[in-house]
Amino acid sequence: MLINTQLFSSEAQHFKRHGYYCPDPPGTLAHYEYWSEQLRRCKEGYSVGGMRITGHHYNYLNFTQIRLKDDTPEGRKEKKKRRSRHKVVDFPSFWDGDYNYFWAADIAHFGIDEQSLEQLNLDYVPLWLDGGHHLVVVKARRKGFSYKNSSMAANIYNTIRNSYVMLCAYDSKYLYPDGIMSMASKNLDFYNKYTAWSKRRQAINKKEHKRSSYFKILDGSGAKVEEGYMSEIRAISFKDNPDAGRGKDADLVIFEEGGAFDNFLASMRAIRPAVEEDGEATGLMIAFGTGGDMEGGTIDLEQLFYGPEAENFMPFDNVWDEGASGTTCGFFFADWQNKKPFMDEHGNTKKEEALEASRKKREQIEQNSRTEDTITSYKTEYPDQPKESFARTTGNIFPVAALNDWKNQILRNDKLMNIGVHGKLVPTAEGIRFTPDPNAKPLLDFPIRRGVSHDGCVTIYQPPYRDSNNQTPFGLYIIMHDPYAFDKSTNSTSAGAAYVVKLPNKFSKPDDMIVASYIARPATQDDYNEVLFNLARYYNAQIAFENDRGDVIGYAKRMKMLHYLIEETDFVDKKNNINFRALSRSYGMSVGTGPRKGQAEIYLRDWLKTPRGIDEDGNHRLNLHMIYDIGLLRELVLYADGMNADRISALRVGMFYLQDHVSRVLAAEEEEGDDAFDEFFNRTLYR
Repeated sequence: MLINTQLFSSEAQHFKRHGYYCPDPPGTLAHYEYWSEQLRRCKEGYSVGGMRITGHHYNYLNFTQIRLKDDTPEGRKEKKKRRSRHKVVDFPSFWDGDYNYFWAADIAHFGIDEQSLEQLNLDYVPLWLDGGHHLVVVKARRKGFSYKNSSMAANIYNTIRNSYVMLCAYDSKYLYPDGIMSMASKNLDFYNKYTAWSKRRQAINKKEHKRSSYFKILDGSGAKVEEGYMSEIRAISFKDNPDAGRGKDADLVIFEEGGAFDNFLASMRAIRPAVEEDGEATGLMIAFGTGGDMEGGTIDLEQLFYGPEAENFMPFDNVWDEGASGTTCGFFFADWQNKKPFMDEHGNTKKEEALEASRKKREQIEQNSRTEDTITSYKTEYPDQPKESFARTTGNIFPVAALNDWKNQILRNDKLMNIGVHGKLVPTAEGIRFTPDPNAKPLLDFPIRRGVSHDGCVTIYQPPYRDSNNQTPFGLYIIMHDPYAFDKSTNSTSAGAAYVVKLPNKFSKPDDMIVASYIARPATQDDYNEVLFNLARYYNAQIAFENDRGDVIGYAKRMKMLHYLIEETDFVDKKNNINFRALSRSYGMSVGTGPRKGQAEIYLRDWLKTPRGIDEDGNHRLNLHMIYDIGLLRELVLYADGMNADRISALRVGMFYLQDHVSRVLAAEEEEGDDAFDEFFNRTLYR
């Protein structure tokens, strides 16, 4: 518990009372000593009563002004009259969340010994204490990090000669006119106006680039040379150019809204040489993502956040995601932190009260909202756990929150991660056999990354059911398949996707689930199709596929295996008054981008949400909890209209046939009883 934290802001309090910092006139010893001491505190930090804050935090509290709600008695009166409260420019208060953040950044860069760490009173303890690392932060909306980061940038500019700071964003709107670069510029102007640290910017003083220097005319030659402190701050937009930051060594690199990048990891990796030498960080790189601003870079940022060690980012024990302690992640700043109604006079968050208020707010939204997107969107923008931050809600009709929660449960549970067995299908004299391969590597990323092997492998979650004759009934399984259009291309992230689904039945449980998968883009389509049809032979299943691309029909004709393809037919859903006519393409189905696609996604959404009972802990299970393919779960969570989503495309076309199957089974049961149901699996599908 922090106490007497107002002592860290004494200079700001003096300025607010008098309008200046130092009463002693320039040129006096007292003036020089005062500003020398303040500069030292901004560089090295400050201790009071055995408690210490970092230099960046000291600068933030005392020499950075931010816009805040007017919480004075006059401001509260205005709110009562007008039902609104305007903002005022003021110094920030000491809050525990900021204290944790500034220390996290300091430890990542400089390191700390365990004895000193124990004295810091931190809520969240980093696992790497040796320094020379970077920091990835995921946070809730409206937590003032642009102010904190712009203050950090200005402090380095002001305290380190020849320093270089890069403020990076995908879109320039995060830089100026209301972004972090503009805020940093205002901080520099504040130094020039109110402190003894005034620095001219004669050579470079642009909105995107500042350098502390002046011109001097040399005696004799009359030549003009640039001299001065030579520290710099530069704003860089990475839109369409992940290499924009290559070049000069940097003391600090801040990525604003990494989730908004289309090329986040590529941009970050391009800059790493500017802040590292021999694998150790010489400068500090901080990557940020805000819930609700996650777009093209969501996948990259999520990968970095949940695997920071791979890129030399400092890890923390994941005490934030429920049940995830013991796994690592980046630094998380929850919505319940730094909320003024739940702060005590010393800057401590009243966590339980804040969490209870958050819970009630969420319940209210769920009760009043008409769509699931509303609560998902709210959780994404105001997350209390990191996993809530990474959902994409725009254009996504799927149950994102439940999918994301299940995905994270699998990722942190080795038993769930290893349910699938990876290997290859091998033709033998007795038929197709599955052989596990410890070197097989499934494609689990989304999107599939350039520069890595796209060969993929077959993954078996449940082997084929065998009856008393050791046979797999024809029609018990269906393969949902999305072909890819071209042979292997190093620039493509598209792949073929095939899922084997066990259809609902009475004699092999559990059913109505994905039992095998093959996601790959091998050297040729024939290589892919060979595995696809081996999968069909292994499960004695027919293939439902999109028939407007790929070479599925051509391959089946050449190999005399057309009987493994589902014939094209009219699709009728009387319950929903839907009738899609066949397009005379013999086999498969065209989903396209119109009504068929929309209806397929509705079927998929409803299938994912189909109840599957209650688990041993009393939690309700859905069909989505029968999915163990991490790549598919990532794709479902991050799906947006227009996205290249191969796995979802495979399930889309399959949903029509699954819907048709269920309708036919129900009709057979109603007309002829259970005997007709058993006979159903001996029929050719959908003729």
